[in-house]
Amino acid sequence: MGLFEELADEHRLVDAVAGSLVRFAQDGQDRTTVGGDVADFVSFFRTFVSGYHHEREEKTLFPALVERAEIPGDRGPLMALEADHREGARLLDELEDCAGDPKRAVLAARKFAHHLWEHVDKEESVVLPEAKQRLIRAGVVRLEGRPATAEEEAARRLGEQLTERFPPLDDPDAVRGDGCVACSAFAVTCGGIEKEWWNDWEVEYHKSLDE
Repeated sequence: MGLFEELADEHRLVDAVAGSLVRFAQDGQDRTTVGGDVADFVSFFRTFVSGYHHEREEKTLFPALVERAEIPGDRGPLMALEADHREGARLLDELEDCAGDPKRAVLAARKFAHHLWEHVDKEESVVLPEAKQRLIRAGVVRLEGRPATAEEEAARRLGEQLTERFPPLDDPDAVRGDGCVACSAFAVTCGGIEKEWWNDWEVEYHKSLDE
């Protein structure tokens, strides 16, 4: 698989483990200890997601978009995604700090799950499809990411085990949706794909489709 296919496959696992976090939060409310479970979630997200998944986005995909497709890297969607990565790392630290307090841990788990779902939705519905097409137009038909290390593969398996231990659960309080308007950064720190990435020709072309 190329990088785009790999990232999409990893998003499915991240989405599922976020649901496992919600199940953990539901089940953990009546437990007196949650430290071991929290440690496993932290290990998966820190090693496989922050360490492997996000690294290939930031060191392979984003530079290719900037250098080959002339996408701005200091504003717009790429800046918003990097901010998401930093916020996710902060929320993961918060979850780890709650390992000894079940009540705080379940709240931190749900908060982190909501963040993960929004991040996956914006990448899957907007950024990755748009990025792939722009790279193809720039002559880049395939991107390759680095292979996972043994530690990263072990973390992937741990994530799969977590979905078995805590069958993923939806959260009715989580707002999910496709497109830029569903992103919390839209009109705050990012103007959206149309404003940030489209050139004049694309604006006119899409306008003609709506007429």
